[in-house]
Amino acid sequence: MPGRVDDMLDQLRSAGRRVTAQRRAVLQALARLGCAQDVEAIHARARRIHPRVGLVTVYRTLEALVGEGVAQRVVLGDDRTRYELGQEHGHHHHLVCLSCGSVQRLDECHLESKRAGRRHGFTVTAHRLELLGYCAKCGVPA
Repeated sequence: MPGRVDDMLDQLRSAGRRVTAQRRAVLQALARLGCAQDVEAIHARARRIHPRVGLVTVYRTLEALVGEGVAQRVVLGDDRTRYELGQEHGHHHHLVCLSCGSVQRLDECHLESKRAGRRHGFTVTAHRLELLGYCAKCGVPA
């Protein structure tokens, strides 16, 4: 992971962005947390790395990361914006628990979205899939 974070920091520098200790902490937090994390979780993890990271800095850093293609926004239908490293870090989907809100990464993808799009005269450039249900901890409600 350290090499990957350093590569992303180099990408920010190449784009003319300053790389501060706080920005480094936000990027490290995002890399350690994994996919589809909300700002509060990223902020809490970043503060463990650099205690003076403020919430506004996290928001601004995430916007800079998205702007440079290092990270992407993920909206899973619950009106909460989450963030994860960009698609170059692996195409995947999400399992979303309707009870506790946990999100798990799903690496399997059996969609033939480009072929389906062509059948309808549509050029598919990307797709997202969220499977909604209940995690093992929550179980199926009665």
